[in-house]
Amino acid sequence: MAGQGILIDGSQFLSKTATGIGSYGRTLTRALRTLGLPVTVLYGRSTHGSRLAPPHSLATQVFGSEPPPERRLMRALRNAPFLAGSIVGLTKPVRPDRVSTDGIDLGAFEPPLPLVDNVLNASRIYDRAHMHFMLKERLLEVAPPPDIKLAHWTGPIALKARGIPNVYTLHDLIPLQFPYFIIDRGGLSSRLHAAIARDADHIITVSEASKNHIVDLLKIPEDRVSVTYQPTPSLAKLEQAEAARLVETIYGAEPGKYALFLGAIEPKKNLKRLIEAFLMADPGFPLLLAGPKGWLNKEDLELIQTVSTHQSLVRQLGYLPRRHVTALLQCARFFAFPSIYEGFGLPVLEAMQLGIPVLTSNTSSLPEVAGEAAVLVDPLDINQLTKGIRALTNDADLRSELSLRGPQQAAKFSDEIYRHRLAEAYKKVGVSMPEAAQHPQSLGSAGVRLPI
Repeated sequence: MAGQGILIDGSQFLSKTATGIGSYGRTLTRALRTLGLPVTVLYGRSTHGSRLAPPHSLATQVFGSEPPPERRLMRALRNAPFLAGSIVGLTKPVRPDRVSTDGIDLGAFEPPLPLVDNVLNASRIYDRAHMHFMLKERLLEVAPPPDIKLAHWTGPIALKARGIPNVYTLHDLIPLQFPYFIIDRGGLSSRLHAAIARDADHIITVSEASKNHIVDLLKIPEDRVSVTYQPTPSLAKLEQAEAARLVETIYGAEPGKYALFLGAIEPKKNLKRLIEAFLMADPGFPLLLAGPKGWLNKEDLELIQTVSTHQSLVRQLGYLPRRHVTALLQCARFFAFPSIYEGFGLPVLEAMQLGIPVLTSNTSSLPEVAGEAAVLVDPLDINQLTKGIRALTNDADLRSELSLRGPQQAAKFSDEIYRHRLAEAYKKVGVSMPEAAQHPQSLGSAGVRLPI
């Protein structure tokens, strides 16, 4: 497939807080390489003298430890020439540097960095694109190498590649629907979504719920938006005895006697209501919260601290290695994810894949993902949440039934179907996938219904 290279942004791969979009980017990269398409990732780590440095020496700057934050004055001085160019309209397309990864074990990162064919880096390009958009309300252009035929940006990024189709994944429209859930000074995020809607050659999203919102709120024709969903993750399931040992020795939790939440601590995750309902249900075992701190979480953290101080029913574990997350999922009595809004809700799919009973919301995309394999509740209704928690705590037959249904529902989101939907979206901008992606039944997925 020479000449069909795909450029993917690496804006989230080096971040431990970008759990959702980072996972999406890894999945996309793996799918494209499985199809034999060369993938190039564009990173934006701060580098010095990059044009004079050989490709391999750049790797120590790109993949090394995160440098300490620059002082505000130093950052301003470093960005002054770029800002001046933006102001007077002299900004040229950014030309990234090639980075050699020879001898570097990208899989040893936590989480692992995707294995790709080529790596590019443009110093602070994502920060600069943000500044450029603030000043000009235009996307910053990137000059891609000649072997790149399509750029796929995995989120609302203020960049576009010159001379080739640009595809953007918009997971949701939270800045427009729930502006109080995010930090968006001056409505910048809303304006960026509008700019992407104007400039994108095509938009991909991850559920029919999100597509409906994108079409309605951004006024985009339906044929410019494709739904690919996300495939079931390739979780490395542990032996149950090994998972139980890990949960007991590291986290002091008894297998089967805790509930688990997985995700960033941020407003849309609805943790205050979940904690209140959990305390009202009084299940007799703790709720474990795994994930990074996210943003706008002061009230959530204060509540967690208060409850943790006086009771042992809620425990915050923070960001965890992937293996530990899998072990905690495997050993949980049930998984609780009553988010107010999700573009897709990957943690629900992960839990169902492992046969773990799930409590989740009856709003946004979550009914599409969960189907009839979860207890669905109104996330804003404390009484419904409490009843759902009690049901999953006390009803062994319900848990057994959901444990059987979960893997069956998760199987509907196969890699084969995902690649087929991706191929159909790329075809709309003139990039053809290998024949196998266009006929998913040839990859063994006959009889598997597309999620609806």
